[in-house]
Amino acid sequence: MKKGQLTIWKNDQGFGFIKPDNGSKEVFLHISALKGASRRPKVGDIIVYEQKTEANGKVNASKAFIQDDHYLNELNSNKRIKQGILINILKYVIVAIIVVFIIESSPSEFPPIIQSIIKPGCKIKGNISLKTGNKLYYIPGMEDYKSTVIDRGKGERWFCTESEAIKKGWRKAPR
Repeated sequence: MKKGQLTIWKNDQGFGFIKPDNGSKEVFLHISALKGASRRPKVGDIIVYEQKTEANGKVNASKAFIQDDHYLNELNSNKRIKQGILINILKYVIVAIIVVFIIESSPSEFPPIIQSIIKPGCKIKGNISLKTGNKLYYIPGMEDYKSTVIDRGKGERWFCTESEAIKKGWRKAPR
């Protein structure tokens, strides 16, 4: 590819001439050689082009672009690619949040994922009695511990220590 400055441009006729950087003879530029340009060229623009010599000896520019225009198109293209990547990442993050929310709010025999990561070892089950509405906690090894399921949607929860459960107003289950 060669490069030069547009020295003459006849906008109404759609052609002009490029003065090559290497100082050689001016090159004819027709508007049709600027496919994909976002604007029409103007005198002073730097044009990047392939040089083609016709059978009659005339030198023409082909596959040309305006240097700044091409640079901006590339920047916009890169920006669109980055935006697409960010949008895809955001989609995955939203899906992950929804999945975690569903898991966290569903009844479970095991501590929630988030709590397990943030506070590992939280194995005390805080359960609300269906009959009395009492807030009871169960520690591993108690008779009803394994059969107790935590439903976070009903306000039931997991605790890391008995003292934490007691401070929050829960009392130890009878069995």
